Amino acid sequence: MSTESVANFKPGPEPSIFTDLDKKQLLGLFLGFAAMFILHFSPTISGLTPQGQSILGVFLWFMIVMIFNALHRFVVGIASPLFVVLLANYKIPEAFSAFTGKAFFLAIGAFIYAGIMMGTPLGKRIAITITDLFRSAKVSRIFFGLSAADFCISGFLPTVAETGLLLPLAKGFSSLTEGKEHLPEVKRINNGLFLLICGLMPLFTSMIILTAHFPNILMAGFLEKAAGIYITWMDWLKLNLPLWGLMPVAFVYTVWYFKLWKVEIPGAADELPKMKAELGKTTWSEKWALGCLAIAMFLWITEKTLHNINTGMTALILILLVFLPFSKIKYSQIAPHVMWDVWILLGGAISMGTALFKSGAVEWLVNLILAPMGDLIYTLPPIIVLILVVIGMQIARAGIVSAAAMGAMFIPLCISLAPKLGFNVLPFTMIVVNCLSYSFFLPMSITAFFIAWGAADMTMGEVIKFGAPLSIICNIYTILTMSVWLPLMGYPLM
Repeated sequence: MSTESVANFKPGPEPSIFTDLDKKQLLGLFLGFAAMFILHFSPTISGLTPQGQSILGVFLWFMIVMIFNALHRFVVGIASPLFVVLLANYKIPEAFSAFTGKAFFLAIGAFIYAGIMMGTPLGKRIAITITDLFRSAKVSRIFFGLSAADFCISGFLPTVAETGLLLPLAKGFSSLTEGKEHLPEVKRINNGLFLLICGLMPLFTSMIILTAHFPNILMAGFLEKAAGIYITWMDWLKLNLPLWGLMPVAFVYTVWYFKLWKVEIPGAADELPKMKAELGKTTWSEKWALGCLAIAMFLWITEKTLHNINTGMTALILILLVFLPFSKIKYSQIAPHVMWDVWILLGGAISMGTALFKSGAVEWLVNLILAPMGDLIYTLPPIIVLILVVIGMQIARAGIVSAAAMGAMFIPLCISLAPKLGFNVLPFTMIVVNCLSYSFFLPMSITAFFIAWGAADMTMGEVIKFGAPLSIICNIYTILTMSVWLPLMGYPLM
């Protein structure tokens, strides 16, 4: 640039600080803080204490900023109990109580191991190896192989991380149909592939494993803090055993819906060996990681029978073993894949939900829900009551994308609602919240399903047409089977 041009240069106007901000985020921040401060400074609502009303305001702030994605999850997790301290006059140890709970430590073990599966070839290697056993050009067999891989890695990865791991695999198969997208069967193959493998199976498999689904860990934490019910890793597996039956339901429903029983993908049998060859030989680090996981699984399964090391401490043992120097697993390699923000969000959500429960605010919400039903709700059969409660909550749940927000809102609500309706806390909460996880009425209600929809070539209407019947099937199945199974396991409904 010449001297003259420099002399004549005039800086333009500085960009506004709001240029890069999403209007939706700003709206969420405004609504969240407005709701919180209005409730805090308003006259106390009948049935609430001033403290309970302030905590209810914090809860609304949490829900609004999470729905609008207005703040980073790490900030929301820290700020929620902070506002409980500042506005509701809670003591700091009580407001942040979940940060020392078993569920909090269990979560970090699960997230660290998920980071190992993502940061090393281990996760992809397991998925490809299992899928390769079902080598075939038939779509139904390819889907079955990928579903089996989903199942085998579900205990190591949270739902969304599992979706992220399997998405490249699904895209690899999808690429075999390039140039044939105009054919109707190709569109059906790709849509079924992404919805089943990346959207449905990660959720369906993770529901059964305590460490694999965010609301699972939330529920375990809430039940322990609010109801004094401690659930081990093995307890969760046994209590949710009937949900295994929904995996074949999802598989058959998807293959039937997209009419894929006899459809073939040319060249599919050759694609997996290529993917497998690209990974090379299994490394010492991968073998060590699997060995450490085997030790952790053994300790989780044998809790209360061979030892008293709880699930959270077992998770910390897993972390210690994984990062021993001779493992050759570098922390710097794994750390970027660990969901630290979700970990802090978990602690904040459980802490805030526990305060909400203890303050009486949840009981007030429960009474508000029951009021329109009158005495009729107490005269109906338990199964009908469960169906009505699930329908009502599914309507409220539809617009909530975040599993953390869903869990923080509905788990403490169910814990309080159960005795009001004459149900025992654990079976009622587990049945209702599990039903809320099977919510495919709208594509944005489940994060993994939303990601899968983004990869598929479907309109929202087409996804709703696919997802709504499946949601109804899954909810009815869950209510009927769990209502029979949980009493057999020593947890009667009433």
